[in-house]
Amino acid sequence: MPIYCYRCLDCGLSHEIRHGFDETYDGVCDACRGVVRKYFGEVHIAASATPTRGVHDGKAIDWSGSKAKERQKERDMAAYKRLRSEGLQPPSIDGSSRLETHAGSSHEVTGGTILSEKGRKRKEAALNDVFGSA
Repeated sequence: MPIYCYRCLDCGLSHEIRHGFDETYDGVCDACRGVVRKYFGEVHIAASATPTRGVHDGKAIDWSGSKAKERQKERDMAAYKRLRSEGLQPPSIDGSSRLETHAGSSHEVTGGTILSEKGRKRKEAALNDVFGSA
């Protein structure tokens, strides 16, 4: 049976209630005895899950932007996994492919910032003093 989230209309307290698809919940809030209603929260829909009819408001839909983002996410995830297998911890999955390609030291990967060429030696020396050799 699924778990549904119900929220009190009076105090805002959330309750997780387990019941079947065809059932309803008519209980009251445990805290204030107020009325509770099913809460759906924010619903996010991926572009790839939307209908592909090809026309919106009389204009053709250009799906290349969302497909390019999906391909970038796939590259980032693969790079993130490779970096993790090497013992490095990027700050997030997003941008991991760029870090893998352009980072010159492990400190740049773990910090998530690529050092500019100007003053690179001085910055790397400072990072090595703080974090140890790369």
